Amino acid sequence: MRLDMTNAKVLFSFVGMIFAGRTAIQRIRAARTEEDRLELLDAALNVAVVVTGLLVIVRRLRANKDPE
Repeated sequence: MRLDMTNAKVLFSFVGMIFAGRTAIQRIRAARTEEDRLELLDAALNVAVVVTGLLVIVRRLRANKDPE
Protein backbone atom coordinates (compact mmCIF):
# COMPACT_ATOMS: atom_id res chain seq x y z
CA MET A 1 0.00 0.00 0.00
CA ARG A 2 1.29 3.41 -1.00
CA LEU A 3 1.10 6.25 1.48
CA ASP A 4 -0.55 9.02 -0.50
CA MET A 5 -2.64 11.90 0.80
CA THR A 6 -5.90 9.91 0.81
CA ASN A 7 -4.38 7.03 2.76
CA ALA A 8 -2.73 9.45 5.17
CA LYS A 9 -6.11 11.04 5.92
CA VAL A 10 -7.64 7.62 6.47
CA LEU A 11 -4.82 6.63 8.81
CA PHE A 12 -5.26 9.83 10.82
CA SER A 13 -8.97 9.02 11.06
CA PHE A 14 -8.01 5.55 12.30
CA VAL A 15 -5.86 7.00 15.07
CA GLY A 16 -8.70 9.33 16.06
CA MET A 17 -11.10 6.38 16.22
CA ILE A 18 -8.70 4.46 18.45
CA PHE A 19 -8.60 7.35 20.92
CA ALA A 20 -12.39 7.71 20.75
CA GLY A 21 -12.75 4.01 21.50
CA ARG A 22 -10.43 4.30 24.46
CA THR A 23 -12.48 7.20 25.83
CA ALA A 24 -15.76 5.34 25.31
CA ILE A 25 -14.45 2.33 27.23
CA GLN A 26 -13.34 4.57 30.08
CA ARG A 27 -16.82 6.12 30.14
CA ILE A 28 -18.41 2.65 30.28
CA ARG A 29 -16.26 1.74 33.27
CA ALA A 30 -17.13 4.99 35.05
CA ALA A 31 -20.85 4.57 34.32
CA ARG A 32 -20.80 1.05 35.73
CA THR A 33 -19.07 2.27 38.87
CA GLU A 34 -21.59 5.08 39.33
CA GLU A 35 -24.49 2.81 38.25
CA ASP A 36 -25.66 5.51 35.82
CA ARG A 37 -27.73 3.72 33.19
CA LEU A 38 -28.12 6.72 30.91
CA GLU A 39 -24.37 7.36 30.84
CA LEU A 40 -23.81 3.65 30.25
CA LEU A 41 -26.20 3.67 27.29
CA ASP A 42 -24.52 6.76 25.83
CA ALA A 43 -21.06 5.23 26.18
CA ALA A 44 -22.22 1.93 24.65
CA LEU A 45 -23.66 3.80 21.67
CA ASN A 46 -20.35 5.62 21.30
CA VAL A 47 -18.59 2.26 21.15
CA ALA A 48 -20.97 1.25 18.36
CA VAL A 49 -20.09 4.45 16.49
CA VAL A 50 -16.38 3.73 16.90
CA VAL A 51 -16.76 0.17 15.60
CA THR A 52 -18.74 1.39 12.60
CA GLY A 53 -16.14 4.07 11.94
CA LEU A 54 -13.33 1.53 12.06
CA LEU A 55 -15.17 -0.68 9.58
CA VAL A 56 -15.57 2.26 7.20
CA ILE A 57 -11.87 3.08 7.53
CA VAL A 58 -10.87 -0.52 6.77
CA ARG A 59 -13.13 -0.49 3.71
CA ARG A 60 -11.54 2.75 2.49
CA LEU A 61 -8.05 1.35 2.94
CA ARG A 62 -8.96 -1.77 1.00
CA ALA A 63 -10.52 0.30 -1.78
CA ASN A 64 -7.35 2.43 -2.05
CA LYS A 65 -5.10 -0.62 -2.23
CA ASP A 66 -2.93 -0.77 -5.35
CA PRO A 67 -3.90 -3.53 -7.78
CA GLU A 68 -1.15 -6.11 -7.99
